[in-house]
Amino acid sequence: MSIKSKNIKRLVINQLKREYPQFKKFSRKQKKELVQKVLDEVHQNYDKQSENSVKSPELLNIQPIPKNVISLEKMEKMLSDFNAGILPLKISASGNVLLDDELTYIYDKVDWAFLNRLLASSDYYAARRKIHPVQLFRAELLKSLKYPEFSYRKFCTQEVNNQERKENRTFIGLRRKQKIAHGQLSTFRSNLNFEQMLNVMVYFIYLFTKTYKFSKNTFYGVDSTELAAKVNPYPLAKLQVGDKKVRIYSDLDVDCGSRRSKRDKSNYVVGYRLHTLTIIDAEQGVAFPLLNILAPANHHDSHFLEPLVEFGKKIGLDLNIVVADQAYSDSDDEPIQEKHHVYILNQPKQTVNLPEFVTADTHAVYLNQYCETPLKYMGLDGINGHEFHCHAAPGECPLEYSCQKFRYIPCDAGVFGKIPYFLPEAKKMLSMRKVIERPFNLLKHREGLEPLRV
Repeated sequence: MSIKSKNIKRLVINQLKREYPQFKKFSRKQKKELVQKVLDEVHQNYDKQSENSVKSPELLNIQPIPKNVISLEKMEKMLSDFNAGILPLKISASGNVLLDDELTYIYDKVDWAFLNRLLASSDYYAARRKIHPVQLFRAELLKSLKYPEFSYRKFCTQEVNNQERKENRTFIGLRRKQKIAHGQLSTFRSNLNFEQMLNVMVYFIYLFTKTYKFSKNTFYGVDSTELAAKVNPYPLAKLQVGDKKVRIYSDLDVDCGSRRSKRDKSNYVVGYRLHTLTIIDAEQGVAFPLLNILAPANHHDSHFLEPLVEFGKKIGLDLNIVVADQAYSDSDDEPIQEKHHVYILNQPKQTVNLPEFVTADTHAVYLNQYCETPLKYMGLDGINGHEFHCHAAPGECPLEYSCQKFRYIPCDAGVFGKIPYFLPEAKKMLSMRKVIERPFNLLKHREGLEPLRV
């Protein structure tokens, strides 16, 4: 989409959400009338100068990274200060009540008192609360782990407030006759701000990095997957802007995007794309998703590489090399690599021609058309590019006294990227990018993320 079409859609969505907070409850006929009216108003009164003041996250319909996100290093210090001088009186969950291994493991690993501090609002006062934020969080966690198909009303009635469900009530921390209404969970979720949710996520990433034993050979990868939304695929209204179309659906945040050809699915999907930063353990051949950005499906993948890298750097991940497919390399990666001090490794673009005197099959580099001895790669020069030297033995090359014996090849988006593709290590890392797809399959099929409700 062009900047103008993205900006028009942003203005329409913001106006609908601001002026019609009960939009979801309207009939489809009412929605169509409202959307068409607002879309026409925005288009007629559109000011092109407004594009200059709009930031990239707003155009992509994602939240900017808050300033007060806690880093992993600061999280460790906060935990240490929080527990300083406190006797370890935590009750273990490995008793006769919690029999589920997964719930027991989670209960014993998490510092619930510290998590309660992250979840609590500024006016929280423990003595005045019968139900604490951390108990509502554990109820949400229990539902997502064990009862994702239940409605909140059914979950609270059958699995939380039922006195016979002792294991569930023990995990949540409910006393006898204590109950949680489904409205309380709804209020709890709506009262959490974006910054709080991110800090809770950082805490669990901290727990994971301290618990799991990674090998020394780890790097990061970025990939995405489409998630179809449970929404009518026919838009409420459309607007032609140049060669692009603005589409507004009954779910205001979704959009229509393309996906790779699949035998049993359409080439187009109405929903979202989930962009994920994943840590890959090269020795063990496993990948673990750490950070996600959920955006409408119509935006190109290349827009989300920098937000993921920036977010990972901000929370203190040791981002050194990030592997991604060609879709993430459409934009210039040089500013990202320089700004965040990471190397972006992509599959080389087939549209980039090889430099002169480089073989197409082995990518061996020669000095000129008469050279018979391939040059040896010496490394990356920050100014001139990739440096190659001649290592022919004395008397081996008939031109040894008439050539300069070295050559520079500038960095490009093909084989000679910042990390050159011809290196065996680079090829191995790119081949390991496929392990990122397994977490996506688990999220979709085991966790039930498709179709998606947001």
